[in-house]
Order: sequence, then structure tokens, then C-alpha cells
Amino acid sequence: INTYQQSSRETNSYNLFNIDREDIFNIDISKSDDSISLYFDGQAWSIQGNDTLIVKENSINGFFNNVLKSKRTSLVSKNKNNWDKFNVGDSTGTHLSLKDHNDEELSKITVGSSNAEWSSSNVRVGDEIEVYQTNENIIWQLNVSPTYWGETPKPDTTAADSL
Repeated sequence: INTYQQSSRETNSYNLFNIDREDIFNIDISKSDDSISLYFDGQAWSIQGNDTLIVKENSINGFFNNVLKSKRTSLVSKNKNNWDKFNVGDSTGTHLSLKDHNDEELSKITVGSSNAEWSSSNVRVGDEIEVYQTNENIIWQLNVSPTYWGETPKPDTTAADSL
């Protein structure tokens, strides 16, 4: 009886995503009028429409290790009219869509910064009305800047000069 009573006081955590990393072939991130699309060709990640930058391993690994494994914790709101207040509205939130190799959407979330708690983000999953906090701040990893995700390739210094 005591265990049951104590469990009702615990905060439930739910994974934001029930997806394996290997199933994701496209990451679309958009905020306002800015967006970026990353795609996996089976060998390496690339930035759609950008052939001058290569995707940084630490950025893509950080995304998978933090964003993909994040959890929703406390319920913040059940009112659609509060979406903008919690920065998860259609125009105020950052939208993330994950797709498979057939370009079919696996999952989508809308993320906003939490004004009350710097160490978490607010999130709305799919078409759900509810807004939750996440167990950690993930909004900064949903950057739409190509230079956040990519870098200019370093010149190959191992090639011998030919004269």
C-alpha cells in the first residue's frame, strides 16, 4: 500500500521518441522562416542544399544522444491557447520532424524555451494539445544555422605536392 501511495507522487517520464537512431534518415528543423534539413545517404549525414559544408560529428552525435533520448516530464498546460505562452505555438516554436528512408514522418515535436526553468525545454508532441517540460534543455540543439551543423572541410595535408 505504501509503495502504491508513493508512486502516485512521482513524476512520470516518457520518452519523446520511440525511434531507433538507425531508422532516421532525415532531420527537418524549422523556426519562423528559417529551416534546415539534414539527410543520411547510408554513409554520411549531409545538409540539404549545401555542398560546401560537411556535417560535424559532434553536432549530429549530440543530437542523437540528447534530443532523441530526452523525456517529457511535468505537464505544463492542457490549453491550446497557452501554446505561445510556452513558446510551442505554430509561429513561436521550433519544429522538428524525423523521417525514415522513404521520407515518411516517424515523429514530430514542437519545442520552446522554458521561461520558468533554464535546464529544461517545453515540448508539444505531434498533434497533441498538451505541453510538457523535458528532462533537459534541448532547444539549443535544434539550431537552423548551417554552420552549427556543418563545417568547411579541412584541406588534405597528407597529399604530396606534385610539381
